[in-house]
Amino acid sequence: MLEHHGEMRQLSPKDLAQALGVSESSMKRWVDAGKLIAMRTDGGHRRISVAEAVRFIRETGAEVVHPEMLGMPEIARAGSERLLHHLERGDAPGARGYLLGRYLGGASVEELCDGPVREAMHALGELWRHDEAGIFIEHRGTDSCLQALAQLRTMFTPPADAPIALGATPEDDPYLLPTFMAAMVMASCGMRAVNLGPDTPVQALAAAAQEHQPKLVWISASAPLPQVRAKALADWLRSLPASTATVVGGRHSQAIAAHGVHRVESMTELANFARGVS
Repeated sequence: MLEHHGEMRQLSPKDLAQALGVSESSMKRWVDAGKLIAMRTDGGHRRISVAEAVRFIRETGAEVVHPEMLGMPEIARAGSERLLHHLERGDAPGARGYLLGRYLGGASVEELCDGPVREAMHALGELWRHDEAGIFIEHRGTDSCLQALAQLRTMFTPPADAPIALGATPEDDPYLLPTFMAAMVMASCGMRAVNLGPDTPVQALAAAAQEHQPKLVWISASAPLPQVRAKALADWLRSLPASTATVVGGRHSQAIAAHGVHRVESMTELANFARGVS
């Protein structure tokens, strides 16, 4: 039976065996052989965290035949439809199932962000050109996508002593999704991500950096950036200690990068940058 200890879900070997369509005895042998890390209850029973089960599934390529046993029934609901179809309908559970299924199947966070998420959001952004309801559909789809990504982000629990990554979008930049994806990439790279979100003045970034002493700072610029603001951001980034890595990304990040700040053009590049820091 799946158990809850605080916020951490625990699976019995039987739960995970049913999820993967294998025998309970095989699962216990894998635990005893160290292929799966399990804790012991006070009564001596084996328990496996969902995060550990996910790691095992991804590394071994095991097929999930009963995702509800992992607490992820949305995977079955997603079926074979593309992410765009779920987002067009505002179907957040379907979108969660799609992303979770792809992640369990071995796709990295950055691959999901650069692939299906980017493609689906671009398609939604084009709807207003052809459909009077396009803006409504895009906004609803963006919210569904954020809900789906938030569920995926719970797969990553960096330790309390992990390095901190701090990021945001510039002032007057309203876009939620790019900086949220950047935070999720940071978490998947083993960093504790502090995402200040959209429309963040440089003064707020400076205050947050003073408190958190981040190992890495990212800026996601998706909206046009006045030159004076781009320079102020670049000046602040360059003023950070040499031990703090800085990186910018997004459609309009070139204005900041023009002042000597490192720029990336995809979440894959951002992940590679973060791994070189952490």
